[in-house]
Amino acid sequence: MKSSRYCFDTEAVPDFAALCKRFAGQHLQSPYRSTVPLLSLVQHSQPQWNSLLDSLAAPADATIHFEYRVASPKPGGNPSQTDALIMSESTVWAVEAKWTEPRYETVAKRLSKPEANGADPRLTLNGWLQHLQPFATRLLQTEDFTEVVYQVLHRAASACAVAVAQRRQPQLVYLHFHPSPLKSSATTHQYVTDLGVLHALLGNPVKLMFVVVEMPLHPTPAFEAIKDLDKRSPATSARVLEALCHGPLFTFGALTIKRI
Repeated sequence: MKSSRYCFDTEAVPDFAALCKRFAGQHLQSPYRSTVPLLSLVQHSQPQWNSLLDSLAAPADATIHFEYRVASPKPGGNPSQTDALIMSESTVWAVEAKWTEPRYETVAKRLSKPEANGADPRLTLNGWLQHLQPFATRLLQTEDFTEVVYQVLHRAASACAVAVAQRRQPQLVYLHFHPSPLKSSATTHQYVTDLGVLHALLGNPVKLMFVVVEMPLHPTPAFEAIKDLDKRSPATSARVLEALCHGPLFTFGALTIKRI
């Protein structure tokens, strides 16, 4: 691809092989993780990746931060890890890749479970809302967000946190690879709906754009050779890593984009 640089979180890595090695373990323990087509797109399909960047008005030579962490509002809590984060002088694009994942739990479901240390989960939620508040056009109240998908909320909040820290404008991008081999997978329409619900609750802010991109994909013979690997086996990660480093696992079609 063009001279894009790779980082894992904030740590620069010298090349694609070194990047993939940072995804060891469960990240690549199934060939159906959305990380797999994302990495294949970025490394092996320059025209399609550049088309995506062009559609977002993102620079083609930007550094790509994979698994970019934004600390939880609760000290010691799990961070929000954005799949790929891109920055220009004016904008932060937080890209969340999806392929076979189902629709995730809502805020109401998340609040129904206590934190591991027994703390009130509303404290964490309110912390994410505080990151969103500077870009909202209305006062944000916890009770208004119960039907929002919790992951969508904290991904948007983490994009805002980075944007504030870097003095840039945030965009949240859901990159949906389609079709999925699983019937239980969330659809592009579902992502558009879920992001639309959150954007409306924020008061439809013009300074915080949500984007849903549908990217068609078709497996190559190289993917067909690994598609039935046992996702319970640690050896699967090494096989998927080897396949990614060897060449393209997918071909990608023309994207469609929905701005919210």
